Amino acid sequence: MRMTKNESSLIRDIIERVESSERVLLSSHQGPDGDSLGSQISFYLYLKSLGKQVWMYNQGHIPHYFHDFKEIDLVKCEPEDWIVPEQGFDLAVIFECTSIDRIGEVKDIVAPKTDIINIDHHRENSEFGLINYIDVDASSVGEMNYRIFKQAGLEISREIAEYIFIAILTDTGRFHFTSTTPESLRVAAELIEQGIDIKALTDRIYFSNSEAQLRLTGELLASMDVVLGGRACLLTLTRSDLERYGLKYGDMEGMVEWTMKVKGAMVGALLKDLRPDFTKISLRSQRDIDVHKLAQKFDGGGHLNAAGCHIHAPLPEAKEKLISAIGELIEDVD
Repeated sequence: MRMTKNESSLIRDIIERVESSERVLLSSHQGPDGDSLGSQISFYLYLKSLGKQVWMYNQGHIPHYFHDFKEIDLVKCEPEDWIVPEQGFDLAVIFECTSIDRIGEVKDIVAPKTDIINIDHHRENSEFGLINYIDVDASSVGEMNYRIFKQAGLEISREIAEYIFIAILTDTGRFHFTSTTPESLRVAAELIEQGIDIKALTDRIYFSNSEAQLRLTGELLASMDVVLGGRACLLTLTRSDLERYGLKYGDMEGMVEWTMKVKGAMVGALLKDLRPDFTKISLRSQRDIDVHKLAQKFDGGGHLNAAGCHIHAPLPEAKEKLISAIGELIEDVD
């Protein structure tokens, strides 16, 4: 595992701050995903091995594929369950967030005196922590956690290995995205050596959909918009769609990946009407088409081929604005 001298020093600072703390809050972005949850839970297990008191609070629905994992019940996603210890938290570790606002309402229980460790791999990170460990070349925050654990001398148990593997697996799109690097594959190989069952984990995440999820997926695909001469594919997911099938937004995690299955599509998007005047958008792209730049136009960010943003407008209006912006992005692409 390669590591620069500066990175090693930064990780040492993280380890020292963690070891000197007693009450630690772990949080990540609203609408948690495989990387954020895998990172949180693996870090939770690390902290518990040190005898720390740990709380995991997120805002938003847990993706369906995480529901059967043992520690997932420890992640509290409802404000009424966010209990603050009498002495407060003396440390908060925030994963995969470009700013403190990305943790949503959880930030309201982080006191100004609480030290923050910020671990992220997004380019636009605002470095809001006391310690900021940012690596835009990392496949995932889970991979960054692995470096911390190794330097800390932690024995990587099979359980910890599973959560780190899930973080890497999901944030590389099953090792398909350009974020897949030789380093991420080396880490994955070391995790497999711990005895994890990669087929069972992959099946639980990608091949365990309910009948309702598959039927709704079929409807969304049947109504997809292929625009800009076939170079862009858009899917829309509404609250009424979910209500008809008794599902939540987290149950349709990963739906945007279908947009990249259309031959000739360079940019794909999934639009969700979280509120009547607020549309959340997930973006994907092929080759060197930078959807991170596209997301930045709409208060978002991310990576070269995978990003997210939102538009303060009803879904139909947001879709028109997005199509126009995609057209500008790929105007000169052959």
